[in-house]
Amino acid sequence: MSDIRISQPLQLDGAKNVRDLGGYPAQNGITAKKVFLRADGLQNLSDSDITKLVHYGVCRIIDLRSDREAKYMPDRAGTIACFHVGMLDQMNSAGFNGDGPESMFSLYQSLLDHSAEQISKVIHLLAEVKNGVSLFHCTAGKDRTGVVTMLLMDLAGVPAEYIIADYSVTETYMKDIFAQQKEQARANGIEIKDYMLRSNPEDMECTLTYLHQKYTDAQTYLLDYCHCSKEDINSIRKRFLCTNIIGWNNIS
Repeated sequence: MSDIRISQPLQLDGAKNVRDLGGYPAQNGITAKKVFLRADGLQNLSDSDITKLVHYGVCRIIDLRSDREAKYMPDRAGTIACFHVGMLDQMNSAGFNGDGPESMFSLYQSLLDHSAEQISKVIHLLAEVKNGVSLFHCTAGKDRTGVVTMLLMDLAGVPAEYIIADYSVTETYMKDIFAQQKEQARANGIEIKDYMLRSNPEDMECTLTYLHQKYTDAQTYLLDYCHCSKEDINSIRKRFLCTNIIGWNNIS
């Protein structure tokens, strides 16, 4: 995947994995920029960072973290509208207490199977925005954010190799943060397993395979399992695919 160009993070002081989902090849065109941003935690944003996000067009933030994470590490968002749709990752959401998931794939599989209500809410919140940029995030911008990103990209027809590459690069962008997180946990007597702080391509590859084998594709999953509306799906596709490209037919 070395020849695949991956979106670079925005240069911010307090977040390292804020990336635009635009510019990837998709069915009938490319994904549009300045529609969706995936991100890590926003609790350390500086005033300058917030100004940069506003200038970038961000008008809505969707926090995918658990109630516990959102309470103890609240977002710094200034005047940007914030919405909370809590999802559990069995790691950050539990303070890394307990065994955690068997693998990252098992976590993503669980999120698909057991977070239909939350994912439906996220899709609706994203579809509501007709102008401007929606940013969604968790703690590292890897797991819960990664599953939502996968669904949006699969919905747009982005090839699997790009979805996998976009996921796996988080490990590079968050390397220093992950090292700090591991040391802080160790100081508190908690040992974080190495795979929990990695974004192995195989985990996303298995997740995509699972999505397609069990649910057919993102559209079927969102419509039939999460009970998203056709209007929301059509709205997201209309904005996420560049307007100068012949896009998908609306779901009737």
